[in-house]
Amino acid sequence: MRKLITLLFVTALGLEASAQLQPIVWLRDTNDVAVNGSTVIVYGDGNTELEADIVAEISAPMSKNINVKRHELNVVAGTKNYFCWGVCYLPRNSGQTPTWVSVDPIVMVPAQEYTNFHAYYRPLGQQAYCCFQYVWYDMSNPNDSAWVNICFDTQTFTGVDEVAAEPTLTAYPNPVSGEEVTFTYDAAGGVGGLQLVLYNALGARTVVRSVSTNNGRATLPTAGLAPGVWFAALEQNGRMVATRRLVVGR
Repeated sequence: MRKLITLLFVTALGLEASAQLQPIVWLRDTNDVAVNGSTVIVYGDGNTELEADIVAEISAPMSKNINVKRHELNVVAGTKNYFCWGVCYLPRNSGQTPTWVSVDPIVMVPAQEYTNFHAYYRPLGQQAYCCFQYVWYDMSNPNDSAWVNICFDTQTFTGVDEVAAEPTLTAYPNPVSGEEVTFTYDAAGGVGGLQLVLYNALGARTVVRSVSTNNGRATLPTAGLAPGVWFAALEQNGRMVATRRLVVGR
């Protein structure tokens, strides 16, 4: 049994830049919440292997050769960790490989979701809090990167799989063609500074609509949008808290 929570803020643990509004790769957790530049926490007991899954989608309009590397931020001796990207690696002792670079980059194609990233942690009986930073980067331009911190907590596990309130964003109809699209959003307790933003395939902020309530609906026309894949984001004070892939037809 495990519990996963995404904390949508930039932590002081970040090793490679701050949160980006136009990352090379869009990263989402299994609840479809944007996690670029944020921290995902997985809770569990000290005797069970823990797993965090991230969905990745390239933001560029052309294919890119994307690789992943893992930094150990804080780990505990006597535990193991490993990950999958392109291939799945065998577990290694924590502290053995402070920076672990995948040897099998993936050519990511626009408008395609990649669900083959998995981060694993074996506490092996340790009651501890361990954190890792995973960085996705363009092989031809390593500075063009996106990251998420993944932490595994076996200290505060209660045995109860609680459901944490998280921001949500949905779109209907989707795909949409020449008509209005209605977004339903919920900032999950966030206060003020909310905007609904549409990004094109190049990552440019194309449509920005301020919303005055923490939850509700907003309708946007799509007749002027170029056909293709867009990304809608619910942003609070300039930071993405939820995203939704939007397909615009002719």
